[in-house]
Amino acid sequence: MAISITTSEVKRKAMIPSSNTSYDSSISTLISEMQPVLEHSIEGAYLADEANSGQMATIKLGMLEIITGEFIEQLRREAGSCEEFSAAGISIGASCMRGSDLLQQGACRLMPYLKSTPPYILSTKSISTTTDFEPEFSRDEGVW
Repeated sequence: MAISITTSEVKRKAMIPSSNTSYDSSISTLISEMQPVLEHSIEGAYLADEANSGQMATIKLGMLEIITGEFIEQLRREAGSCEEFSAAGISIGASCMRGSDLLQQGACRLMPYLKSTPPYILSTKSISTTTDFEPEFSRDEGVW
């Protein structure tokens, strides 16, 4: 593998103290599971161009963001991880990190380096037949 992502990098990105080793096994497994798949989706010429340090750093950061985002989402799926109590506009509870934003950020960062455009982007079409029309909603009307 041309790019090396470590457990400590994922922990840093997820804001987990380096002294906390309870997630090391899960993170290591996730890296070994996701990194080859991510590298396979990237055009080989970009991975082979190791002399271009800026490009390699961008690809590594995108992969790190995707792996960390997936790890955070796995943490959120654990029972009791995001419980909170709210009353009168005040919320008390554990910080509920969201990895989906980090996943999306990493995917956008890697987009120029992918072998091809993902099929779901090619099949996405607008269902609106009205061109140059801005929808107007009243304050009383719900959008959804």
